[in-house]
Amino acid sequence: MKKMASKKSRTFGSFSLSDDSKVFGELQMKGRNTLLLLRHEGDNHPSKIQHLIHGQLHDLSKVSCLQCVCSDWGHSWRKDEGRYHHAEVFPHFVTVGSQHLHPEQPSIKAVHFTVTDLSSIFYDFDAFGLVIDSNSLIESIVKSNNVDRTIPVGDTALIAYFTGKREVIAVDTEIGRVSVNHSPSFSTGGPNGVFIKNRMMVTITPATPIAFDDCVERTMIVVRFLTLLAGRKQGIKSVYLDIAAESDQLHASLKLSWSFAPQGYRKRDKSVETPHPSDIPLDAVCRPEEFTTVLNDWVIRDSTWRLARSRYNECLRMGNSYDTNRLIAAANMFDLLPTEAVPIVPEMPAELVAAQTQGIAIFKNLSGIERDSVMMALKRMGQPSLPKKVLHRVNIVARHLGHKLPELALVAKTAVKCRNHFVHGGSGDFNYSAVEPLMCFLTDALEFIFAASDLIEAGWDANSWSSKHYGGGHNFTRFRMAYNENLAELKSALSEST
Repeated sequence: MKKMASKKSRTFGSFSLSDDSKVFGELQMKGRNTLLLLRHEGDNHPSKIQHLIHGQLHDLSKVSCLQCVCSDWGHSWRKDEGRYHHAEVFPHFVTVGSQHLHPEQPSIKAVHFTVTDLSSIFYDFDAFGLVIDSNSLIESIVKSNNVDRTIPVGDTALIAYFTGKREVIAVDTEIGRVSVNHSPSFSTGGPNGVFIKNRMMVTITPATPIAFDDCVERTMIVVRFLTLLAGRKQGIKSVYLDIAAESDQLHASLKLSWSFAPQGYRKRDKSVETPHPSDIPLDAVCRPEEFTTVLNDWVIRDSTWRLARSRYNECLRMGNSYDTNRLIAAANMFDLLPTEAVPIVPEMPAELVAAQTQGIAIFKNLSGIERDSVMMALKRMGQPSLPKKVLHRVNIVARHLGHKLPELALVAKTAVKCRNHFVHGGSGDFNYSAVEPLMCFLTDALEFIFAASDLIEAGWDANSWSSKHYGGGHNFTRFRMAYNENLAELKSALSEST
């Protein structure tokens, strides 16, 4: 089976260079090991390889290799064939379909993809089912096939069904219409049985066609949102692009191979639990209005929150692996928040502003590490400190979840002190060794505060979510489950260290 899969990933065809000359190519689409091998026969040196390469495969499919990283042409000799040139090209993206993709042109009408935990995030349980007591229905269903023979029925009939409602939810957002749909496949039946299998797909349909880089960015916005909802890293799979057709068709569909697409967990990886549908913070099936409100607001704020949210995603990608770098990254997310997401600091008195200006002017012409440190401190005057930013976000969470997470401010303050210990060195008023065994809890606290406050501001009903039964299939619920026990250990450790 592995050999068959390997052969299938290798395709051959001709590819165009910058001077429109054609060269032979072998394309291997293997994720991060994707490679285009080019070969040019003859003594003449082939033209320079560009970042965009179009080609046509032997099955007449048209292929476009985007954002290519190229090696220089090498040359070799063969006794019977003479001299030939060869080069290796790594494309970050490859599209295959009925026409080429020109990435700079606004031709993409929609993008379709799936992610690792899509069926858990959008748990549309009633879309498919099995009628076990089917005896009263089987005769009429069999007759509806209009076959010209008698089909005998028994008393143990089974009927499997799909309700036919493909769209789970659709939300009109700033980046286009974001929808989630069922895409079932099925067999027509026979002596070996019958099946209905389903794959769920996310579709982003912009208001007007967009260029390729914009398409990738909009896709990543939605993936970051789904990662937050799933509580663990999400892999992107099965990506297709609908583009404006060159013929009379409405659109053409291209398969997109994304070499460095975000990777999810494999089924055999048991280090992080699969999220249970009941643990997901938002329920798009049963509470579509809330989901719509949150997604809309979340997308609107993404341009200013993008960097901080990307760091949060990187923390989740570490799964159950914790170290000092993760705690530092979790704290630093708050420093990357936009101005409107942090506390407003009162305007400094005029004499203090004057002193700041004079101090900057004095130290500007000096040199040395101490000078840089003082300059940074002077420029931070009048700006909220990291502890104040974190506590501001804590207050947002506490207003909704304070009854479930008491003394969250104490936990957050301690986590920031740990971060400062690693960044600035130890201080006499904080005993890191006393709380070191709780570093995982402190890291989880910072990550929870960041993500929960983000969702709450977008319209998430956190109190309703917290009132329901839950399991350990999400980083939010795992934090809740162990919170009181960890809080007690933290308070004990802090009291003993004073």
